[in-house]
Amino acid sequence: MVRIGVHVSSSKSIDLVFDRAKSLEATTAQFFVRSPRAWKWTERSAQEKEAFRKKKYMPVVVHASYLFNLASDDEELRKKSIQGVIEELELCEELGIEYYVIHAGKTKGRPEKEGIQMVIKAMEEIFSNVKLKNTTFLYETLAGQKGELGKTTEEIYQMMEPFLKEKIGVCLDTCHLFAAGYKIDEDKGFYNYKKELDKIIGLEYVKVIHTNDSKVPFNSHKDRHESIGKGFINMRCFKLFLQDDYFSKCLFVLETPDESLYKQEIKLLKDIAEKSASVAQRG
Repeated sequence: MVRIGVHVSSSKSIDLVFDRAKSLEATTAQFFVRSPRAWKWTERSAQEKEAFRKKKYMPVVVHASYLFNLASDDEELRKKSIQGVIEELELCEELGIEYYVIHAGKTKGRPEKEGIQMVIKAMEEIFSNVKLKNTTFLYETLAGQKGELGKTTEEIYQMMEPFLKEKIGVCLDTCHLFAAGYKIDEDKGFYNYKKELDKIIGLEYVKVIHTNDSKVPFNSHKDRHESIGKGFINMRCFKLFLQDDYFSKCLFVLETPDESLYKQEIKLLKDIAEKSASVAQRG
């Protein structure tokens, strides 16, 4: 069974993410454990943590705060980012959350090599403070806007390579890949990207796929998500991922902008996955 879900709110109490996912007929979910645009960290009560554990019936993903920038040369921002990641990862470990996804950082005009080294140094500190046993840390592929690191397979690998003995991996984002210049909505481009990914990093490191259309054209280097079938990405893209022997085993998470369409989009992707499975069985 292909697991398809959506980013849901964790407001009021984090255990409610399961109720919200279930109401949409999702089989996985992603959520924030703090406001994505605030630094304040609030410890969860023992009762809330226990409620989460009791309700947990499917694999889930936590997305890191958007404020974090592990590549920053601003010492204060970098320290706050490292501490923020540690706080979030510790909670993920305690709750048995399967995956933690992060935008590694932005260089903001500095050489990318410098930014990558800053990320590596930050990760050394993070992994020295948090020993991951339950949660896998995932770098997300990014569109490359404003100096973002992770726009190419090689950049992702460079940030991963020193930590391959840790629980580490990759989260693909269809919108970001398309915007970064990977033509994943055509057979040739999709299979070329898959081959590159396998050669440089290894398919086994890919665990989550953010499943989004794009408001902007191919190779725009802009991060603008759109509802499935309403943007510039050909629907062939989603069929290719959902029917693929390896990628179909990953978690698919929608981060599309119109909440009123979530249930419809989940059903659409499930239908594509089921048709693909039927075709494979007949073949």
